[in-house]
Order: sequence, then C-alpha cells, then structure tokens
Amino acid sequence: MERTLRDILEWVVLGLLVVVGVLLILWVGGWVFTFLGRVLLALSGLIWTLLTYAIPILILAAIGYGVVYFLQKRSSSPS
Repeated sequence: MERTLRDILEWVVLGLLVVVGVLLILWVGGWVFTFLGRVLLALSGLIWTLLTYAIPILILAAIGYGVVYFLQKRSSSPS
C-alpha cells in the first residue's frame, strides 16, 4: 500500500483542520466559562448583599414575634 503525495497532503490538511476546530472550540469554551464566571460572581454578590440585610431583619422579626407571642400568652393565661 503506497501512499501518494496527494494522500499525504490530504491527511495533513485534514489534521490541520481538526487542530483548528479543536482550538476554536477551546477558545469559544473559554469565553463561555469566562461569561458564566462573571454571571455567577455577580449572583454571589447579590446573594451576599441580600443576606447582609435579610439576616438582621429576620432576627429582629423573630424577636418581635417572640415578644408579641409571649405578651399574648401571658395576658390570655388565667390568673
């Protein structure tokens, strides 16, 4: 089985096309993961900001609920 110069050139061109395709996929993948990283970073910042304000408000609401519950329970119990 003897290969001609044309066969060898076809394999070389095909190999180069495969390499270019793989590099293109890696390049696009890098852009996609960079974009996803920025989106997730912004989302984590938003969640952190919400938690920074939500947790103290929830603690105050729980204390207020506990005080109201205790006062209602105390006033409704028979003396």
